[in-house]
Amino acid sequence: MKEENVASNGKKRVLILSYFFPPCNLTASQRAMSWAKYLGEFGYFPIIVTRNWDRGISEPSDQHFKTHQTTILHKTPDYEVYYLPYKPSLRDKIFTHASTSRLKSFRQFLTFWELLLQHFTDRVLPFRNFYSFSSKFIKNNPDIKTVIVTANPNVLFKFGYKLSRKFDIKWVADYRDYWTIREETHWYDNIRWFRNLLHRLEQKSEMKWTSTASFITSVSDLYTQKLSKYLGKTGYTVFNGFIPEDFSPSEKIQPYDYFTITFNGTMIERQDSGIFLKAFRRLVEDHKGIHHIHLNFIGTGFDKAQEARIRKILGGLEENFTITKRLPRKKAIEMQLKSHVLLLMAYGKVKGAPGTKTFDYLGAGKHIILCPSDQDILEEIVSKSGLGFICNNEQEAYETLSSLFNEYISKGYMQATGNKTEIEKYSRRNQTKAMAEALNTLYGN
Repeated sequence: MKEENVASNGKKRVLILSYFFPPCNLTASQRAMSWAKYLGEFGYFPIIVTRNWDRGISEPSDQHFKTHQTTILHKTPDYEVYYLPYKPSLRDKIFTHASTSRLKSFRQFLTFWELLLQHFTDRVLPFRNFYSFSSKFIKNNPDIKTVIVTANPNVLFKFGYKLSRKFDIKWVADYRDYWTIREETHWYDNIRWFRNLLHRLEQKSEMKWTSTASFITSVSDLYTQKLSKYLGKTGYTVFNGFIPEDFSPSEKIQPYDYFTITFNGTMIERQDSGIFLKAFRRLVEDHKGIHHIHLNFIGTGFDKAQEARIRKILGGLEENFTITKRLPRKKAIEMQLKSHVLLLMAYGKVKGAPGTKTFDYLGAGKHIILCPSDQDILEEIVSKSGLGFICNNEQEAYETLSSLFNEYISKGYMQATGNKTEIEKYSRRNQTKAMAEALNTLYGN
C-alpha cells in the first residue's frame, strides 16, 4: 500500500472511517463524501474506508445483504476510497427474511445481544474489518497521523480509540447525532429494562472510547456545546450542507405542469405531519375538479409506518399525492427542482437538529414551508435564507399554501429570491473548510 503515497501530492493524508459513503443513497453518506470532495482544497488528501455498497437501498433490509467479498479501491485525483466486503451476521440474514413474528422476535433478541457484546468483542460486528484494514493500512503508511471517525454506527468510535492507542496517532470523533445523552436521546420513547442496561453500558464505552479523541465535531452549535461539555472535549461545529453543482444540472429542468409540493426523505414518528397534511387536504378540496395540486414524498416509503400515517390522513386523495421508496440522489434532486414548494417539519420538540434535507432545500432555491416549526435552528436557517414560510397550525399552513398557490395561478410560475450570502454559508465546501480549520489545530496551524 506504500505506493499510494505519491497520489497525495504533498498534502497531509488523513484516514476517514465512514460506514456510509456513495454509491449508498442514504443521506448519511453525503457528509463524508463532501470531505472527500473538498478537503484537498485545504491541504489534505482524504482516504476513506467504508463498506461495499453494491446494492441500491430502497428499503431497510437492503442494507443487510452480503456484498462482493473483495476490497475495491476507487482512486480520484482528490481522494481514494476503499470499499470493504460486508458479510452479514445471523441477525442480518434474518432481517432480510423476517416474514413471521417468530423470526422477527428472534432477530430482536440477536440485536440485543449484538448491541451488548460489541462493547467487549469485535467478533459480533459484520463490519469489524474496518479496524483490521485500517490497522494494516496505518502500519504500512506511517505518514498517516490523523483519523476521522464519523458515526453512526457509534461503535465505530471504538476503532478510533484502538487505532489511537496502537499507533499513538490523533483521531477525531464526528457526531451526526447524540449517542448517550439521555435527555436528548429523542429518537425513541418507551425505554425498557434492557434499553436501560445498554444505555449504562454505552455511556461507559462512549466516555472510554472518546477519551483519546483530540476533539469532537458535530452538526449544530447546540449539539457541539452539549457534547463538548458532556465529554470534556474541545468541540467544533461542522454543519451538513449542499453541493451547488448538484443543483445546477447541465440541462434546464422544467417545473411540473401543476402546483407541486415535495417532502424529501424519511419521516419519524415525532414529526407532526398532520398539521400540514390537513391544510393540504383543504386546499385540494377547494380546487377539486378545477386545478390539480400534488404532494410528493420522496423516499418516505422507506418507513412503512410513516407511509401508513400519511395515507390515513390523505385517504381519498390518492390522485393528489405520491409516496416513493428511496430513489437515486440525482432523481430526488430533479424532483425537488421541478417542484414549486418544498416541505420541512420540525423533529417534535427536539432542538439543535438541522437534518440534512434542510440544506438540500437551500441548494434547490425553492420556497420552503416549515410546518410546524422547531422555534430553533430550523426556523433560524429557513428564515435567514429568505426562502421560508413558518407555520405552526393548520390555519397558518392553509393560508400560506393558498397564497403560494394563488401566486402560481396568477403568474403561471413560482420564483423564490433568497439571501445568497446566507445560503452559501451552508455549502459543503464552506463546511469542509470548517473541518479543515479544526484539523489544522492538530498540526499547529
